[in-house]
Amino acid sequence: MSAILEIKNLDKHFGGIHVTNHVNIAFKKGEMSAIIGPNGAGKTTFFNLITGFIPSDEGTVTYEDRDITRARPENIVKLGIVRAFQVASVFLEESVYDNIYLAALSHFRKNAKVFINRMAFKDAREHTEFILNKIGLFDCRDLKASELSHGDMKVLDIAIALTLQPKILLLDEPTAGMAPDERIRMMGLLKELHEFFQLTTIFIEHDMDMVFGIAEIIRVLVQGQLIAEGPPDYIRNHETVIEAYLGKEVL
Repeated sequence: MSAILEIKNLDKHFGGIHVTNHVNIAFKKGEMSAIIGPNGAGKTTFFNLITGFIPSDEGTVTYEDRDITRARPENIVKLGIVRAFQVASVFLEESVYDNIYLAALSHFRKNAKVFINRMAFKDAREHTEFILNKIGLFDCRDLKASELSHGDMKVLDIAIALTLQPKILLLDEPTAGMAPDERIRMMGLLKELHEFFQLTTIFIEHDMDMVFGIAEIIRVLVQGQLIAEGPPDYIRNHETVIEAYLGKEVL
């Protein structure tokens, strides 16, 4: 299967700190991929480089054979690379429904012709109800976002990302701060969404139960370098990865 997203020789310094060190990765279309590594390994910076939030010093980012290395974040989103953040970015005083609807309306209006722009409102309403049902928040639709549990807040953030109809979904620590039951629910939800929407899903995560439970390919960053990549069993038994990050407890 061909690569949908290809990273070549990607490099970034902040002052004297080498945060991304000539990284080369080819993400295949449809794969569920985890990026792991210790704090400060360059994982979030890697996402920032892919999505145009910060410029690289060297290297290229190619999406569906198009060079997007210097593309603006909003244009990268339009192409289909969408990111949900480590800290949920929702409107706390708006309802769950309105959070999703406003994102959907913005998306459909940007993609509509002027003379059919009124159809964007209908499309946004239908898409909002569809997403609410798909992610399991329909019964919470009238609650303010601030009234949601931490886990449901993270689910809402993913729902907002889904309104943008991504081809690639980037998730930064989707289970951070969750209780065990919420993490289990999130694992199942991400697998379901990945398959239903035929996504290429790339997630950063420290919860190894989740990583080894749902990732098809695991990539390990340490001090900005890609030190290993492969299926879970390969990574689980990789001596360099064990020494640098995993330790013996996950074996």
